[in-house]
This record gives sequence, C-alpha cells and structure tokens, in this order.
Amino acid sequence: MLRIGDFARLSQMSVKALRFYDEIGLLKPTFVDRTTGYRYYAPSLLSRLNQILAFKELGVSLAEIAQLLQTNLSGEQLRGTLERKRLELSRRIASEQAQLAQVDAWLQELTTGAPAQQIVLKQTPTQFVASMRSTLSSYDDADELFIELQDYLRQYKRTGQRAAIWHACAGSSDHIDCEALILLEDRVPENNRVRVYELASDTVATIIHEGSEETIEQSYRDVRGWIKSHGYALAGPTREYYWQEARAHSDASEITEIQYPIFIKPQPIPAGN
Repeated sequence: MLRIGDFARLSQMSVKALRFYDEIGLLKPTFVDRTTGYRYYAPSLLSRLNQILAFKELGVSLAEIAQLLQTNLSGEQLRGTLERKRLELSRRIASEQAQLAQVDAWLQELTTGAPAQQIVLKQTPTQFVASMRSTLSSYDDADELFIELQDYLRQYKRTGQRAAIWHACAGSSDHIDCEALILLEDRVPENNRVRVYELASDTVATIIHEGSEETIEQSYRDVRGWIKSHGYALAGPTREYYWQEARAHSDASEITEIQYPIFIKPQPIPAGN
C-alpha cells in the first residue's frame, strides 16, 4: 500500500484534495493507522479515482459522483447521467453563444455609432403555456382568444402573463394566424380548444416597444433590419409579450416585448475551397 503522499504523486492529485475526498466519503483510504493517523491507499483505488476525475471533467458535481459510485454503475445509469449533462451543456453553450453574439453586435454598433442597447439578443427559458390558435379577420380579434383562455383557466385557478405567436400577419399573408398564449407555472388539463405545452427555449432578437399600434411597426422594422445586418436569419414566427394591460394595441401606455427567434446564417464557402 502507498502512503497518501506517494499516492498523490502517482495519481497527480494534491494531498489536500485526497484528504477532502476522504472527508466527504468519495475516496476512502484502504487503511488508516490509528496511532499516527497516516492514510494508506491500495494501487487498485487508482481506477476509482480515475472514474471520479472523468466525471468531474464533465462538470458532474462531487455529490452526484458520490451517488453514482455508491453502487456498480450500470450502462443505463451512465447513459442517463451523460444525457442530462449533455442537455445542461447544450443550454449553457447556447446561452453563452447568445452572449458572445451580443458582445459582437455592440462592438460593431459602437463602430458605426448606432445605439446598441435598443435591441437585445437573449436565450429564452422553456415555458409552460396555455394556447389557443385561430385565423383572425383583424388584430383586435385576438382579445376574444385571450378572454376564452382566461375563462378556461379560471376553473383551475390559474392566470398569467399574456403573449402571442403571430404565425401569419396582415401584409405578408392573406390572413392573420394568431396563437394566443397565457404563461403558466405548471400544466393544466387541455380540451378540444385549449392546448397546453412547453414552449421551447430559443435564441431571440428582442426589442421593448412602449406605445400603441400606430408606432409599433417602426420597432418591427428596427429588429428586422438589425437581424439582417448582423448575419442572422429567422428561425420561427414573431412573438409578442404584453407587460401591461391585456391587449397588444390601442393603448399608448402598453409595453410590448417583440421577439424574433433567429439563428446564424451559414456563410457561403468561397469558390475553390
């Protein structure tokens, strides 16, 4: 058996880390001399230590590692752990990519002298929503969808912020296709009119519009111009989140957050490459 200093050199770990792993029960020494307090490690413990370090390198917490190594780790348990870690890393990378793109956008706009703070790139969280979708003859008809949604949710004592996904808009289509949403903290039952689902996380270009329908189109033009000039492409229909009052229009005191889901457009490969 090896004394803790020798085992530390062999495993390229610090003595302090090995003592800490012992204290939390993650890697116990093979033998502890009661007289001197010296810890001794069998070389076979290197295999367990390598497992610990491999999980730690993936970002798995020490508490999770301890739980995983309590019993013989099956292939299914390992797969489940790795899939959860992959999802966590994917979300973190997407968030950091959005932050990086925002930094690049601000740097570019500082060069051109344009105000960078007006339009923000961000990663939206996943969100439970109650949804009702319909073809409308006018934008004001969206109010009827919200009223019906609220009446439905009242029986479950649920309410929340209003939002809308505009799948098709007047001017770009021969009809208005609106999906009215009410944001929820958890699921409620559905019916043949109301759908309840989890709205996926997205990278969005967003702007806060303060004012009425008469001035909101300029905010839309600003975001679309920003998306095009920064090399992005649309990844889905426009969303609106209503921060004051129920309606999207006809109230100058309203605050509407406009969101465009986007992705980075692939750059063309130069000829000859």
